[in-house]
Amino acid sequence: MKLLLVRHGRTIANIMGALDTAYPGNPLDTVGHEQAASLPGRLAETGDLDAISSLWVSPIERARQTMAPIEEATGLTARICSGLREVLAGDLEMNTNAESVVCYTDTTRAWMIGRLHCRIPGSPENGKTTFARFDGVVDEIARATDPDGTALLVAHGTVLRLWTALAAADGGGVEPAWIADHPMHNAGVSVVEGDPEGGWRLVNWNEGEWRA
Repeated sequence: MKLLLVRHGRTIANIMGALDTAYPGNPLDTVGHEQAASLPGRLAETGDLDAISSLWVSPIERARQTMAPIEEATGLTARICSGLREVLAGDLEMNTNAESVVCYTDTTRAWMIGRLHCRIPGSPENGKTTFARFDGVVDEIARATDPDGTALLVAHGTVLRLWTALAAADGGGVEPAWIADHPMHNAGVSVVEGDPEGGWRLVNWNEGEWRA
């Protein structure tokens, strides 16, 4: 199957550099809404829009707002899945200072290269449990999708890199550390193919920044 990974559109927290991971989170700003509105057209250009059979989304407001134009264009209703939430910032929530941001990024980048047991201060999750709850949703998507079908999910930048680095990078021939250092842009789309049994393969990261 083909799985389209979409990062939410821009928010004020993205501009501020704030660690915004709690529910419900900041909504899309004007640019973010424009980015979300562009998604159906961009997906149509790649031939993916009409192929999508199911939609899946994080419960955080910015992700649901990003999904809304795709729901309208496809006539499908996205399933809301808490497992697609961002990596939790714990005690660092909404911080913008350099020490907090570096702690968050260094910890999550360590996870992306397989060092999963360190934990962000105050977070109930480490890398292993964060990956497992996102991967559990991907398994559910695969069970609900025809082997030749296409599903789309909207989630968040860090958790998308974490899952891709650990589950699909090697299959596509890209180093997990490269994924760790190349965030998806807001409303960016990446593509993986495969299934939980045979494994996942990264095909296209961030709309052509890397291709298999």
